[in-house]
Formats: sequence, C-alpha cells, structure tokens
Amino acid sequence: PPDTRLLRLVPASSIQVRPVYWLWQDRIAQGTMALLAGREGIGKSILAYTLAADITQGRMPGIYRETPRAVIVAATEDSWAHTIVPRLMAADADLARVFRVDVHTIDGLDVPLSLPIDLPALAAHIRESQTALVLLDPLLSRLDAALDTHKDANVRVALEPLVALGDQTGAAILGLIHLNKSVSTDMLTLLMGSRAFAAVARAVLFAME
Repeated sequence: PPDTRLLRLVPASSIQVRPVYWLWQDRIAQGTMALLAGREGIGKSILAYTLAADITQGRMPGIYRETPRAVIVAATEDSWAHTIVPRLMAADADLARVFRVDVHTIDGLDVPLSLPIDLPALAAHIRESQTALVLLDPLLSRLDAALDTHKDANVRVALEPLVALGDQTGAAILGLIHLNKSVSTDMLTLLMGSRAFAAVARAVLFAME
C-alpha cells in the first residue's frame, strides 16, 4: 500500500564519486557484472577458468596484480572431478583459492545455487573469503526456475540484485551464456534469452573463433 512506502530525494551533491578499478584491465571492472558469451564448444569455459586461475595466482592484469584472491564457482554443466579441477590445474590455479559453492537445505538435500534467493548467504561468503570473482557457469542455470528468462521483467528480478551484490562486496560477477541460433549483425541480440541480460551487465565479452 502507498502509505507503507516513504519516498525521499537524495541530491547528487551528497553522493561520493568512486573511481573505476579493473579486475581484468579494461575488460571487467571490480564490483560489476559481466557476461562471457559464445557458441557451445568455442572455449569460453576454458577462458573463464584461465581467468580464475590467474586471479588466484595474482597474474591478472588489474587491481589484484601480484595480490592473489579467491574465486567462487557455481557450475553445473561440467564435472568438478573430471573437468573443472583438471582445467584449473592446467591453468596453474591455486586450488586452495577456488571454491565450489554448494547449497544444503534444512531437509538434508543438496541443491544448486539459485538466484536471487541465495544472494544473502553468497554475499557473506564473498566477504569472508575475500573473493574477487564469482563465476556462474552457465548463468541461466543459476536463475530461479520459476523465472522466464525470455521476459525482461523476470530477468531483471534475478540480475539486478546480483549487480547490487557485486557493488556491495567488490566482487566481479562473470556469467557464462550461450548464443541463440539467430543470425544478426547486432551481437547483443545473439545472447540466449531476454535482451535484459545485455542491458543489466556492465560488459559483454564474446569468445569467438
């Protein structure tokens, strides 16, 4: 009801301007959300885990150069034992700084990370582990199943709190996303799902042949 809401005006002069710091120089800014898009089998996962490895070793050109930081990974398409850990090893990651995120329910069930419901708990772990990057592989699998990823309003319900999470914790969010089968000269229309994915993300990177 309107009488339960209070509107207030905040003058721009009271807002402290913050500089942009780069997690990956000129590509992914600290505390923002980015997408890494590409066709299946193009190598975007290999690129993502190489970036993760560089962060854990302090090799990433950016704010954490020579300052190793942690990475949190929520992945569903690949096996950790057979694929993800071997990829990280091949990229010379510090495995002690890479964390798989698991969700346990009070009923004793193991379920995947779901957004936006798990964001408060995720934020606490980001701060505790000094995480610089949260990798969602793929992004669409992390969104609540009740949300229609082809509708802008539904996508924003999940992504806008995720953007706020990055801003509040300083961790960059990198979501992997597939391309649809359409043909277009506008690369952003090739992203799977709603156009809101590109609109909400600070940067959209493409892995291409």
